[in-house]
Amino acid sequence: MQLFIYYKFMPPDQPELKARIESMHAQLQRKYPSLVCKVMKRPNPDELGQVTWMEIYELGASDPDAFKLELDRKAVEEKLPQPRRSEQFVHC
Repeated sequence: MQLFIYYKFMPPDQPELKARIESMHAQLQRKYPSLVCKVMKRPNPDELGQVTWMEIYELGASDPDAFKLELDRKAVEEKLPQPRRSEQFVHC
């Protein structure tokens, strides 16, 4: 399963946000060794000047519900932008 989390924030927050996400990813990968994490962004800001980033997680054999709870907890700990919208996809 793949989990997609997306959110918006103002461009000046990008350097600090990137560091916090990298910290969160390192913590999650220690707990879930097969986890693959990526971060992508839309190429242009929206009409309000906000950028949109998307975290992508390939869970492998991890329990998706347990992982999602842990991810939500870590996002709050790391003070990541809220709201964080999520969608899950599985292979056809």
